[in-house]
Amino acid sequence: MEIVIAEFKIERRVRAMAHKLSEDHKASGNPAPPVLICVLNGAFMFFSDLVKDMGIEIEVDFIRARSYTGTDNSAGVSFTKELEIDLTGKRVYIVDDMVDTGKTMNAVKERVLKGGAPNAKGKPEDVKVVTLVDRKSGTYPVDFTCFPEMGEEWYVGYGFDLDGLCRNYRNIYDSKA
Repeated sequence: MEIVIAEFKIERRVRAMAHKLSEDHKASGNPAPPVLICVLNGAFMFFSDLVKDMGIEIEVDFIRARSYTGTDNSAGVSFTKELEIDLTGKRVYIVDDMVDTGKTMNAVKERVLKGGAPNAKGKPEDVKVVTLVDRKSGTYPVDFTCFPEMGEEWYVGYGFDLDGLCRNYRNIYDSKA
């Protein structure tokens, strides 16, 4: 495998993104702490490092949206873990490793805009999408990304997997190289 993004570059960009999100929330004027939502499983490493570097009070929650089996994403999106936090009037940042086709993120964002769960009552004030990487070919609107315009390779490491393996690598690799 070939390193596509080295650990030290990831660390720098994630730290800068944490600062950027903190400043974005402060500029919003919303007095409530923002809610950062981790899309499991892929975003867990990025999310963990990101929230540790946030310079403001935050709330965190997790959602699990599954659209891939191996490298196949033709089965649709299913939710196996729902949000538990009240999103009423809060600014929400949905954090994922990558937005590929946009199908999963669209389903997650729709769920969040409705209040976070199928029977939720409160709706957020604003919802932003944050990704570690974004593809050059991506058509889904991402508000914040650490590494824009990535290629079409299948990545592994730093949360990215290949059939559930390789998520724990510190660098991001092209799995085919």
